[in-house]
Amino acid sequence: MPQHEVEVAVLDAVEPGGMRQVEMDGEKVLLMRDGDTVRAVGAVCPHAGGPLAQGVRNGDRIVCPWHKAAFCIRTGAVLDPPALDAIPRYDVRLDAGRILLSKPAEASANAPAASPPAVLDKRCFVIVGAGAAGAVAAQTLREAGFTGRVVMLDPVNRVPYDRTVLSKYALSGRKGAEKSPLQTQAFYREHGIERRTAEVKRIDAPARQIICADGSVVAYDAALLATGGTPVLPAMPGAGLEHVYTLRSRSDADAILEQAERSRSAVIFGASFIGMEVAASLRERGLDVTVVGREAVPFTKQLGEQVGRAFVGLHEQHGVTFRLGSKVAALEGDGQVSAVLLDSGERIAADLVVIGFGVKPATSYAEGLNRQDDGGIIVDANLCAAPGLYAAGDIAYFPRRGDGAPIRVEHWRVAEQHGRVAALNMLGQAARYEAVPAFWTIQYMLRLDYVGHAEEWDSVVLHGDVDRGESKKPEFLAYYVRDSRVVAAAGLGRDKDTAALIELFTMRRDWTAADLGESPAAVLATAQ
Repeated sequence: MPQHEVEVAVLDAVEPGGMRQVEMDGEKVLLMRDGDTVRAVGAVCPHAGGPLAQGVRNGDRIVCPWHKAAFCIRTGAVLDPPALDAIPRYDVRLDAGRILLSKPAEASANAPAASPPAVLDKRCFVIVGAGAAGAVAAQTLREAGFTGRVVMLDPVNRVPYDRTVLSKYALSGRKGAEKSPLQTQAFYREHGIERRTAEVKRIDAPARQIICADGSVVAYDAALLATGGTPVLPAMPGAGLEHVYTLRSRSDADAILEQAERSRSAVIFGASFIGMEVAASLRERGLDVTVVGREAVPFTKQLGEQVGRAFVGLHEQHGVTFRLGSKVAALEGDGQVSAVLLDSGERIAADLVVIGFGVKPATSYAEGLNRQDDGGIIVDANLCAAPGLYAAGDIAYFPRRGDGAPIRVEHWRVAEQHGRVAALNMLGQAARYEAVPAFWTIQYMLRLDYVGHAEEWDSVVLHGDVDRGESKKPEFLAYYVRDSRVVAAAGLGRDKDTAALIELFTMRRDWTAADLGESPAAVLATAQ
């Protein structure tokens, strides 16, 4: 008999194949029923508090509706990021139609050993970079039982944090629920992960050595390059004036915030996802905001013109001004920026300028490796760039779905997935990266999810209302179709459907828009 057992529901209250959230001693628990078998796990996603009961189930997987983290319903283990921590698992006992729960006395399914064992692996694994990919790789090595040295090299050497919150919450003053830092400083110390401040100047792949700017040399048995990107800076008069910023790090965000507190007007260069998120955040802070973009409509390349125009309308409802189809000729000011001069001759007053022209792979140290023209490192499906050397995240050109054309995806969730796959391959487990890319953007507390990858498409099939006017929030699901096959989808206000699409796309079937219909979640329920 379990030591502490609580009745939480009766069996008939949970539909066969269904889910139901209950409580046990004040904790939210998710019940899932298959016939007369019931499983129980924590009902709250540890990444940002997403309600798993509103997500989708696919076999032994439960997918969070918010940011699409996935967990195993048998063990509670994390199967896909952005969550890094397992959810609790509960023992279930059925007694005369009653569902009784108790907590097993066991460690977390994803918890690495708290301290290295007496017999250590003699190998040294080095991770260059402490962002999403690097942090997940280090944690995965310990979770998988590696007992050798794990060394993280990073020029700033801050405890890895969630960089996605910078443009979405840090600048707006809102409080995001995402877990940041990803793990505490004590976590790295307790699990024997060495964090060192170092700027890498060169990789000697044949010799398996990393040469640092201070002249030190770090030898490795296997290494992961996860150095991310550096902001693209414009070459124009006045670019060196004060109060002109890029946003890539927490220190960048702190500097922008410090100036925003004494500014009245801000100009954003670039109508990218980051640029538009910054525009929304600074507008929510009360600044007059103008977005200058070269494109006629933001996001046309990624989401299509109709969705892009809807985002322009959303921003305009909140008071943002746009100068689209425009270029910046110069920045003006006496020591610090005071105006932005457009190529049309128009001057826009600005106490603060944020440049959002995107990033380029930070790989100047990687000479001798196979790279694309933009500096991105070409890897195989195992994320291998050279024997014993791997690359992940923003710098990696990887084969789409494991066997397709090489693509590079600049998003947090993909980088975290890369970090896990690279770590397993460093351990010799022959893991392949075949996941479906997915990302999200949050503007004015509305989140758009994008699933798949479409560099071009023949048509867009739209369900819902892209523009519902000022009184209602937009809500839609858009399919991007090429050769009659859905290659990507975007959804706003369609959390459950976008979670289901990740699972449906993973099935590697040639889904048509008619196949998926208006409710991918319903399709998934019948496709299992």
